[in-house]
Amino acid sequence: MLDDKGSTLICIWGLSPLAHHDDPIRAILAAFNMRKELLKIDKTWCNVGIATGDVFSGVVGTSGSRKEFSCLGDSVNLAARIMYWPMKTATRGVINCDLRTKNEAMNQITFKYGQHCEFKGKSISIPIFEPIDPFDEWAVSEGTNSGYYGKIIPP
Repeated sequence: MLDDKGSTLICIWGLSPLAHHDDPIRAILAAFNMRKELLKIDKTWCNVGIATGDVFSGVVGTSGSRKEFSCLGDSVNLAARIMYWPMKTATRGVINCDLRTKNEAMNQITFKYGQHCEFKGKSISIPIFEPIDPFDEWAVSEGTNSGYYGKIIPP
């Protein structure tokens, strides 16, 4: 989708009947791969927001050309807000996720705590986490330079 904020790609894991027990991990791995491939294209980057939760998915609209497939729900909105959050500090190429995604993927992926953020539509601040790709030198050379590359970070 191309809008006033640029190009936006919405990817959804876990829709019936193709749901898997490790869909949060699959989403994070796909984000790592998207970032890696986009770095090969000059001046191209992506920020990724991942949130885990229940959504409504299906055809919405009244009739004819007004019908379209869509996903609606709090998790969809939260993922979009998490994706746009790094842009407030002009940070590029960041993958962030919510607490539920972190909890469901932390047995196989290491995370670094970002901060608590306040988002529109939320009455409390939400903790944001950055998944660390241990095979990605980008995290050290171009990213946050946090020094977590190659280290095991306890959950």
